[in-house]
Amino acid sequence: SHLGDLFPGMEILEHHVFRVTRNEDVVIEEDESENLIQALERELLRRRFGPPIRLEVSADMDQVTLGLLVRELDITDQEIYRLPAPLDLGGLFSLAGADRPDLHYPKRLPTTAAALAPSDSNSKVDFFEVIARGDVLLHHPYESFATSVQAFLEQAASDPHVLAIKQTLYRTSGDSPIVEALIRAAEAGKQVLALVEVKARFDEQANITWARKLEKAGVHVVYGLVGLKTHCKLAHVIREENGSLVSYSHIGTGNYNPKTSRIYEDFGLLTADPQAGRDLTR
Repeated sequence: SHLGDLFPGMEILEHHVFRVTRNEDVVIEEDESENLIQALERELLRRRFGPPIRLEVSADMDQVTLGLLVRELDITDQEIYRLPAPLDLGGLFSLAGADRPDLHYPKRLPTTAAALAPSDSNSKVDFFEVIARGDVLLHHPYESFATSVQAFLEQAASDPHVLAIKQTLYRTSGDSPIVEALIRAAEAGKQVLALVEVKARFDEQANITWARKLEKAGVHVVYGLVGLKTHCKLAHVIREENGSLVSYSHIGTGNYNPKTSRIYEDFGLLTADPQAGRDLTR
């Protein structure tokens, strides 16, 4: 009904809906690339112009219009899909925001893991003391990420007895408190190492931005391993206690992302097991 506003002075004869899917794979010859970040950024610029691999059209599109799209997109008949339904169902996400409480499931708020809950509202839990007493198994999103993993790393960043923090980062949030904690730790003089997987699909640019911010703060950043993607979620904290070095570790299945941790189901383990600490340093 608004096509006349988009094309003033023109007669609208027909209108059809179509959607193009492009190949967004990023291909980098890592062995031949002198600078992985620069090579990756060049590929990201090319991504939006990737070759079409699928053309979805409405079922009522005529052959003349379809032929025009096929020629312009240089696409084959095998890559054309006629669909009777709406082509983009992403708009259905807005239904979740409808003001209809009677259609919503009861809201569930995450709780703090029992082992990490403070004794009263005015006290703070000492993560190192709790973890030293025994392993803490976390089940997200039912148990809060913010009051467990995030709070553990924030305490490690500010603890004067912590000497070093090493961590992997695959996907994190746009305003990541995890990354900010690593930056504060580095600025406080701690040794901080972050393995940032810059090849995380569709998060490449965000991770490059975080990696540069970490480097600027003095964090030693490793950009993944050649030929591999690092999916593991690990954090290793080294703390001096009574003249000895003690390892505290987090091993998880989910990303260090406070936002998605409220939705995705994952497990995490906070442990002071020396064997786990040795394994994480290899």
